[in-house]
Amino acid sequence: MTESDSAPDIADLARRWVADLRNSTRSDEELEELVAGRLDRLLRDGDRSGARARLRFDTVFETCPTAAAITDAAGTVVTANAVFAELAEAAAAGAPTGFGIGDLAADELSRRLLADAPEQVRARPDQVVRGEVEIRVSDALSRTVRLSAAALPDTEAAVLFLLEDVQELRQLQETFRHQTLHDSLTGLPNDAYFRSKVESEVATAGGGEQIALLFLDLDGFGVINDGLGPDVANLVLRAVAGTLRQIFAGEGTFIARLFRDEFAVAIRGRLTHQSVVARVEEMLRKLAQPVYHGPAGVGVSASVGIVVAEAAGSDHRALLRSAEVALHRAKELGKSQWVLFDQETDRAARDRYYLAASLAGAIETGEIGVVYRPQVVLPDAPVVTSLKACLCWRHPQAGRLHADEVYELAELTGMTLPLGRHLLSEAVETAADWRARFGDGAPVVCLNLPRRMAIDADLVGIVRTELERHGLEAGRLMLCTNSASLLDVRGDLKESIGVLTRLGIVFVLDVAGLSDIELIAALDLPVPGAMFVGPVVAAVALDDPPEWATRQVRYVVDRAEELGVKVGANGVVSQEHAERLHALGVVVAAGPYLDEYETQQEAEVWAGRVFSMG
Repeated sequence: MTESDSAPDIADLARRWVADLRNSTRSDEELEELVAGRLDRLLRDGDRSGARARLRFDTVFETCPTAAAITDAAGTVVTANAVFAELAEAAAAGAPTGFGIGDLAADELSRRLLADAPEQVRARPDQVVRGEVEIRVSDALSRTVRLSAAALPDTEAAVLFLLEDVQELRQLQETFRHQTLHDSLTGLPNDAYFRSKVESEVATAGGGEQIALLFLDLDGFGVINDGLGPDVANLVLRAVAGTLRQIFAGEGTFIARLFRDEFAVAIRGRLTHQSVVARVEEMLRKLAQPVYHGPAGVGVSASVGIVVAEAAGSDHRALLRSAEVALHRAKELGKSQWVLFDQETDRAARDRYYLAASLAGAIETGEIGVVYRPQVVLPDAPVVTSLKACLCWRHPQAGRLHADEVYELAELTGMTLPLGRHLLSEAVETAADWRARFGDGAPVVCLNLPRRMAIDADLVGIVRTELERHGLEAGRLMLCTNSASLLDVRGDLKESIGVLTRLGIVFVLDVAGLSDIELIAALDLPVPGAMFVGPVVAAVALDDPPEWATRQVRYVVDRAEELGVKVGANGVVSQEHAERLHALGVVVAAGPYLDEYETQQEAEVWAGRVFSMG
């Protein structure tokens, strides 16, 4: 009860009234009558105020949704509301009152807390005893309730007990917690849970224990999702989760689904590299077994990154990063591969990833520029067919990185197309400037299309935009491609070549042997020239060139002549090498035996010495 609900202090009021009345001019009889009347009204008002307070308390007590009971000083229940009676039904054999409050408890600790509460609040009437106790609801079940016990004012030893049922709240909290930390599709822990678990495992590991982390990425999962639909994809994901549970069952093992098609496993115990790898290989064999959805049997493979280290004293963040690095390397090697992390590989991989992540900024700051390499007419090389524009990254720490290295890094971050467009723009701008200043004597500019750019559906639009932007005739640009780009099912380079050659652009095909030359005929490609590249060209540079190499060059040259195609060679290392190739029918050479030009101005020495392959 609040102070406003308590009865007025009658004695105090009477004293004040008497003091006021002493100053009155009324007679003694009148004063006695007046005082008596006032006291009567005061007592009646006090009774009504106390009754109202008691009525309010009783109403709240009975209708309260929380179980409420009042005990005497010994802890015996003397009155209780309906909610308490229902809660106590099993524990007190149906009796709502007349039993000790401690008899509700389901365990000894809860019994003591309940039974001792009256004594505690008697010792300190202003104290509220709080805690959580287990209450019996049947012989086999209990519920968790939140206890509040306090002394009732204006009573000798009565104690009010409130027992709030928090079982459903706890279950709801546990459900939310589980949903927050688990993947709804597979039921596995999620990425956040996995990372916290690894941290915990490392922190609690004993001496001599190892920890292994496995990061898995399903190969070609997008094909399953796009080809068979999300229902089948989800079926496969659940099957993968089941396989992981089967292969990595046991104490000390923790399995999680990190993202869309990425899973992880943590194992702690007495481990060896060999034992971990054996289980990974068993897992890969199991994953390959088909999962059937109707007539379709779907099997999957996975790329796996593995790290095994001493558990005690390890940095969990370093372990997680090491597993990710190993996974990246496994994916680079191809499908269904596993890679075991090692420190030397890690250092090299970190350097590569650092460079790959820096590509965009290197373009912006001008670290990635263009160099020019002449492609000359044999045998004496007095004229050029073109000046080949190539990317070159002058990195402050890593030094000079050539085009092949730059494109390899770009594949890691999806920067291949932006790099290719940057090179094309620079090359076209240079060719347009030379054409404006040197006329017909301006060198033609050539560049290799990186594969991702070659198969782009908008290749024609990309090239036309640059030609129009810089005002260059299409015939002053030469583009090179290879068989891998032509045969890539993700694009239609053959159609793009047809459109661009009709505009006037010259295409050249890089070939490594006779099978590549045959593509010219098989695909009816409008290419006037082919550049021989690869190990055959390198073999001809040996002091005693093997017969198979010279024979290969002759085969390619002869077949090219039948198709009306001139043959050049890239990778020429010396004048003697160039002469040998020319003797075998090669008419154009490019390679390190010729100067490389760092700037457009340096490359202008070839202006006026132009030969067309077209």
